[in-house]
Amino acid sequence: MSAAELEAFFVKKNEGRSFWDEALSDNTAEDVDESVLREYLEQGNRAGRIAFQYTTREEVLRKLNAIKDGRLKNAASVLFCGSPMLEVQMAIFAGNERLTFNDIKRESGNVLSLVETAEKYIRNYIRWRVVLDGSLQRKEIPKIPMDAIREAIVNSYCHRLYTSSQNNEVIIFKNRVEIYNPGPFPEGLKPEDFIEGDAPSVLRNPLLARLMYYSKDIENFGTGLKRIAGACREAGVKVEFRLMERGFAVVFYRPDEHFDAPITDGGIGNNIGNSIGNDFGENETKQRIMGIMRENPNASAREIGETIGISARNVEAHIKTLREAGLVERTGKTRSGHWVVKQPE
Repeated sequence: MSAAELEAFFVKKNEGRSFWDEALSDNTAEDVDESVLREYLEQGNRAGRIAFQYTTREEVLRKLNAIKDGRLKNAASVLFCGSPMLEVQMAIFAGNERLTFNDIKRESGNVLSLVETAEKYIRNYIRWRVVLDGSLQRKEIPKIPMDAIREAIVNSYCHRLYTSSQNNEVIIFKNRVEIYNPGPFPEGLKPEDFIEGDAPSVLRNPLLARLMYYSKDIENFGTGLKRIAGACREAGVKVEFRLMERGFAVVFYRPDEHFDAPITDGGIGNNIGNSIGNDFGENETKQRIMGIMRENPNASAREIGETIGISARNVEAHIKTLREAGLVERTGKTRSGHWVVKQPE
């Protein structure tokens, strides 16, 4: 079938179909977190995709076609109110199987907050490389492209099956990162149809997708997999798209080889580059320590050690190395000071 014929097929197939995200929830405009809605609208204004300014919650929702008869549509409910049933489960496993885990968390909230939470979790626990090339600022390169990771996370909420009792998942293994959503892939299609072909977008939650497009959380309809594949191809990272009976997963494989881009600054620059780049296998603990410092700048060595399962003395030894490399510093006195991590969020 040609692209036009395929698109016509899906349009016909969805005629008269009721979508979950268009159905009315039990929430009203009073249940909307006003700060979330304001931030969303400002983001849409900056992107040039929303032309009106904030007035009242109900007026904004009406202009977004997200409310009817005083009740929020489900898409607005999960975007701006959150729901006790909407969660993300995140974990780090010691090996390549779901056996021994080093960390496990579960967070609840609205879609926008959970996207940020999941992205931050991965950002803090994947490996980065610092490169000094003579410019004023260090260049820091993630082992897996963050644009691809965010795209996968956003897609996992845009296309999930919200009537499922399963949660979205972010799972970090020794050799890969998996982003899972409980939403089967469109019947009759394969990821390659979107990556290599021109298959039209098939939306499980069209209103939710449209609202996320307005805020530029979605760049273009139907281009997510292609953008993920392209970013990974450019970064030399293997990515796999897994079709499951009850869901869909994007799997990013963590490269075994060390980064080998040139470090050109010499002196201490080479020391930093070797510490954070070429020895990443030995420095994963340091990356986790810095991740904890970002989330809790007041964390003590004992608290950090309890979180990642090593002794406080071991943590202090790692912190000493990080401070000597100029990657972290302590401000103020021991009790009143806090950690500052030089590697950005």
